[in-house]
Amino acid sequence: MNVTMRLVEDWQAVREKIKSHSWAEQIVNQIKPQTDWWAAHYEDDPARVAGWGHHYFCDKCFASLIFDPEKPNEHRCSGCGQLREAQEADDAWCYIYRSTVGSQVFHAAVLYNIYEDPAYLAFIRKVLAFYCDHYGTFQVRTPPGQEGMFSGTDLTDAVTVIAMLKGLELVKEELTGEELETYKHRFFLPEAAFLIEKVGCTPNIICWMKAAAGMIGLFFNERIWCERAAEGEYGIKKKLSDGLLPEGFWYEASFHYHFYCADGLTYYLAFCKLYGYDFPEMEDALLRMYRYPVRYAFPNGEFPNPNDGWPLLSFDNYAHQYEWIRQIQDEAPFRYALAHCYRTSAADGKTANIGGIDRLLFGREWGGVKLAEGHLDRYLPDGKSTFDPDIYFGLLQSGEASVFLKYGFVLRGHSHADIMNIEIFLQDEVISRDISNSGYGSDLFREWQRKTVAHNSVMVDKQTQPNRPTGQMVAFDQEQNSCFASAKDVYPGIDFARRLQLFPDRLEDEFEVQASGDDQDEHVIDWLFHCSGEVESKLAFAKSAQPGDADGYQLMLDVSRCDTDEDWEVSWRLPDKTLTLHMAGSPGTSVYLFRGYEHRLDRTRWGVLVRRTGRSTSFNAVHRFAVSQNH
Repeated sequence: MNVTMRLVEDWQAVREKIKSHSWAEQIVNQIKPQTDWWAAHYEDDPARVAGWGHHYFCDKCFASLIFDPEKPNEHRCSGCGQLREAQEADDAWCYIYRSTVGSQVFHAAVLYNIYEDPAYLAFIRKVLAFYCDHYGTFQVRTPPGQEGMFSGTDLTDAVTVIAMLKGLELVKEELTGEELETYKHRFFLPEAAFLIEKVGCTPNIICWMKAAAGMIGLFFNERIWCERAAEGEYGIKKKLSDGLLPEGFWYEASFHYHFYCADGLTYYLAFCKLYGYDFPEMEDALLRMYRYPVRYAFPNGEFPNPNDGWPLLSFDNYAHQYEWIRQIQDEAPFRYALAHCYRTSAADGKTANIGGIDRLLFGREWGGVKLAEGHLDRYLPDGKSTFDPDIYFGLLQSGEASVFLKYGFVLRGHSHADIMNIEIFLQDEVISRDISNSGYGSDLFREWQRKTVAHNSVMVDKQTQPNRPTGQMVAFDQEQNSCFASAKDVYPGIDFARRLQLFPDRLEDEFEVQASGDDQDEHVIDWLFHCSGEVESKLAFAKSAQPGDADGYQLMLDVSRCDTDEDWEVSWRLPDKTLTLHMAGSPGTSVYLFRGYEHRLDRTRWGVLVRRTGRSTSFNAVHRFAVSQNH
């Protein structure tokens, strides 16, 4: 098959790693019982209908359901504990079952090489035989346009194929030529044809599908599939040319989708290296994609979380990807990311995150690792404020405080209606964060998480921002840690501008809302801010009705209100720090205090809504920071 190298060159070195490093031993102790269970109990049914994973959420509190591979019709909520009985949950269970099996094929291949237990090979053969015997007969039930051939969706088909190919690569010498030919003709080549022909999908999904087809071409020595994956209107080259912005960020404007797009391509690049297939455009793009987040992460390793994605993301979530890219090319920013993933706690000396199977294969120790590496130093964090004019992100940094600003849009897809939204990091945590979202099938996602009301932005006339304008960084001063950004026609005829300056102990924040043109109407203008912590204020709040009955207002909890023309303050107290919002008075101001949801119904935080009426207004605020001295 014309392999130029092995994915894992020295299995004895992996065994020695398990013996000598506690983290490696812990990884094996975590994955081996699970894979042993699958090897002993795997039993799929071609009559099952595979659905959409985003339906595997509670319909009461919207927390994720607990997947039990032995119970295809029992789905208990991880939050409220209620059982959900629904066909779409059963279908989603099948989706998760088959995608999990793909990962377990990879795990079984790793464990076979470590322990040489034939049960792992038998499991891999059983999975592949099932798909070969029934390919073309599987039923799926997903949102229109997302149908796959066996796992549920087209995306999950690609993800599962890639996982299985990683496993087959590790055990191919144990498989007969006849077996490989069967897998090739009865499953993988038909799947490659499906993945190549499927178009019109979300851009990151197309990248996964083309990567899977290319990997099939390399593994089975059918390189026509590599060419078809790379070329054409929907090929990898065109998608990266369209979607990767000059500084290296993916244009869907979400750190989750940035990494997710890179994920499948990374495994494809590893196969390109293994099989001596030259793909310089993809290699250059991926190196840039993995360098970029290092400069925009908060100091604790968490990422800003604009637009669609998943909550509370950090380097930890992408350790497996950094292991693979560092195996391909060792660079200082990749070491920085992995050092964050496996950092130790100063309190007890224990590692917060031990990693997973990818670290077991490729990971190295971190003692004494030199991060700096010549010209690559520029990709490492320098503590300075910066902005990216192509994706409309800004990051201010001063002392132990950081502020992330999103001031424009490239694409509407996966976007949230939150232009000029900010996130605030203080000392060791993000205290005012973008909650991003959870499952796309939930009402909480549709009625709250994507709406303006759930963000630190402004609403006009009680409506979610309708437009997705490009923004402009009008002024940026790195030395003063200040910026001034603007956007036109956020609402028809209404422009926004936000001026920020960050100091170690405060953020000065001026938000301007300006009606333009012939608009002479009075508007209801609502400024919003959400923060972690318990709330305190000297304002005389009284219980109030919700300030609106749609577009997210209807989901506000524990609402109270105070009308004031004077300056006012509200504080959020956390165990070791406090944020105090001071806003300059303005005639006709109403201040609402409320609890708003985070990414699930059992988690809330306090928010403030400041309402004024007029054609234009300017909200002049100072967010003051105080940190406990004994922290």
